[in-house]
Amino acid sequence: MKRIILYIVFSVNLLISSCSMLDVEPTTSWTGENFPKEEAHLKALLNAGYERLQASLQLNFLFYGEMRADVFYNNAFNVNVDKVISNRLENSMNIVNWSNFYLIVKQANVLLKFTPELLANQTITQDVADDLMGQAYALRAYAYFYMVRIWGDVPLVIEPYLTNEDLDEKGRESVANVFKQIHADLEEAYRLIPSSSTSRTTFTKTAVLAIDAHAYAWEHNYEKVIERTELIVSNGSYSLAALYSPSISVNDSDFKARVQATEYAEIFNKGQSKESIFELAFSLGDGDDNQYLSSYLSSNFPYLRPNPSYAESFDDADWRAVIIHERASSGLYKTTKFTIGFSYTVDTRNIVLIRLGDIYLLRAEAFANLGDTDDDRKKAMTLVNKIRARAGGPEFEIPEADYLNRELYPSDYFKNLILEERKFELSYEGYRWFDLVRCGKAIEVLRENVGIDLNPLAILWPVHIEEIRRGNGIEQNEYYK
Repeated sequence: MKRIILYIVFSVNLLISSCSMLDVEPTTSWTGENFPKEEAHLKALLNAGYERLQASLQLNFLFYGEMRADVFYNNAFNVNVDKVISNRLENSMNIVNWSNFYLIVKQANVLLKFTPELLANQTITQDVADDLMGQAYALRAYAYFYMVRIWGDVPLVIEPYLTNEDLDEKGRESVANVFKQIHADLEEAYRLIPSSSTSRTTFTKTAVLAIDAHAYAWEHNYEKVIERTELIVSNGSYSLAALYSPSISVNDSDFKARVQATEYAEIFNKGQSKESIFELAFSLGDGDDNQYLSSYLSSNFPYLRPNPSYAESFDDADWRAVIIHERASSGLYKTTKFTIGFSYTVDTRNIVLIRLGDIYLLRAEAFANLGDTDDDRKKAMTLVNKIRARAGGPEFEIPEADYLNRELYPSDYFKNLILEERKFELSYEGYRWFDLVRCGKAIEVLRENVGIDLNPLAILWPVHIEEIRRGNGIEQNEYYK
């Protein structure tokens, strides 16, 4: 069995003795024998966890969630980008290394161990302890949710390693057991995080519900998805951002500029909107430089361009297309969703990872996968039509007489309609690949849309070669052996 030494194991002499091990604030100074002694130390650990999440996903949300699907082609001949887009993954690529996710887990585990001790000696209050631990549980669950979707079975580490005697040989835990831990962590997170928190850049009760809903959707437990999403859509702190307006006409000379100034565009270009549930926060003032998206998507010669067939699948009446990409006179498309009004010298952008539009459509997917009754379809399409009406006005909605007609909309077609609406609504946001895998459509879509005949065993990513070499407990995923 393998030992996870490099990323999540640390001795008592190094536990909090250096910033490099726990990524605490550099102004914090601890000796080798000292453990967290005050509230500021714990908050530094939590902040470092968020920073690790930021580092893990600030660009990789595209690698993991979009690039293996039918979305992009490699415009700049980057070798690693090409291997991901063409689904020719190799076990030596940096992107297949799960180490960054285990650094998130490490921060959460240490925080969960020492927070109760500071509470017991009355160094911190119960409210502070609850909030810190709730966010730590959410961080750990979110990291594992990404890992289990990417690699399948993964080592499950829920305790910090403090001495060499604590080192246990860790192999890969089954997907089922990892999901059990994810749900358990999220249950604790929901219990502990204060209801008063409405932050868009830290985990809240609503963010926890959204992650849990997605985890249950991955397991096809649609009743639980409906239960979790009900609590989100009924929460008045969140609402859909406006896009379509009858006061704007496609014939207006400034139509594009007015659409790109809507609330919907501001979800991605201003941040912390009323629709946002959780986003990675970046600030030039804090030294965070999140300008990778521009070079990858929107520069004069971006690494990634949308496949023309993908970009042109949007309806002419869909105003979302005006915001998310544009077609140059050369005929080539580039992604603009995150970079409208972007300035290299004064600007940076948050990355919205969870928002209400996604939850509407995830809830619709759950209703569509129940019993396929008229009532199920009406509930699903009420949600879908709210998203479509926002995108193109009332005429863009699908009439009830159509979607209740099983000859026009057989069951599989009806479910695919919702999957396609997720494509249009969530394009370039890190959902497409995961949606295709969850809905069992990845093989079919790759074959039909981009001509890739993917072996079903290759849906999982390879485990990095260094993890295999480090011990006998970690086996390579079958396709990559």
